[in-house]
Amino acid sequence: MAALVRDGQRAGADAAGAAPRIRARAGTAQPGRCPRSPRRPRMAPTSKRAGPMNIAAAWILALGLALPAAAAAQDIETGGRLRVAGFGRVAWQPDLYELAFAAVGDGADANAARERFEPAQAALRRVLDAHAGALAGRAQDPPRLQSRGTQAAPQWRFSSRFVARVRGEAALVRLQQALAEAGVAEFELRPFSERLPEYTEQAQRLALRDAQRRALATAQELGWRLRGARAVTFLDERPWWSPQTPTARQYGARAYDYAAEAPAQTGEVTAQAEVEFEYSR
Repeated sequence: MAALVRDGQRAGADAAGAAPRIRARAGTAQPGRCPRSPRRPRMAPTSKRAGPMNIAAAWILALGLALPAAAAAQDIETGGRLRVAGFGRVAWQPDLYELAFAAVGDGADANAARERFEPAQAALRRVLDAHAGALAGRAQDPPRLQSRGTQAAPQWRFSSRFVARVRGEAALVRLQQALAEAGVAEFELRPFSERLPEYTEQAQRLALRDAQRRALATAQELGWRLRGARAVTFLDERPWWSPQTPTARQYGARAYDYAAEAPAQTGEVTAQAEVEFEYSR
């Protein structure tokens, strides 16, 4: 019994003399040490100018997107562009020839030149009258007097130029033969097919005028004011998939439009122009 008492007193003394053990938790101060603040996650260093630069870039982008839209809206309100098509046609005869020649009278003085000129002119007129059925047209320039000699030996000449448009090669041969028998020594022959570039330019000019006329009519109807042409494009009126007539193949161009059921006597050169005009309201 006494042994049990001594053991209990020794255990109580040991418990009273032992220092208490305290475990410090994170964020609590321990005796004899400075308190520590809790660690925060570290962030990458940023520039102080990053914020203002991003704002400026956003404003620039917004302005870049807004300005074209505003300009387009103002363009629609104040004016714009109008595209109009125009057409031009020039008729011609592929089997037509232009024959030029002259009646001439030379003499030592003007009176002698006139006396020789008048019979020659009358003879050529009679030949043209005899072949009138083969002619598509005829013209004559007024008589012209020229001095061709020197003071020691003066020479004078009266001359007048004729131009006849002849249909067909056979009629052309017969007419030249008759004119040569009447005294003509020189001829100028020009087939109408050689004038196709001139006809093409003429048809293009007509197409431009037609396009301008259509644009003016449209502008007047809508209350606009034309400010001028900005672009011009010439197109072939004949679609590429449409078949060509035999005469068109013979003359080697798609711009000619002939009657396919009959031999070609007449033809036409066509042009189509697409013109873009500026207008203001």
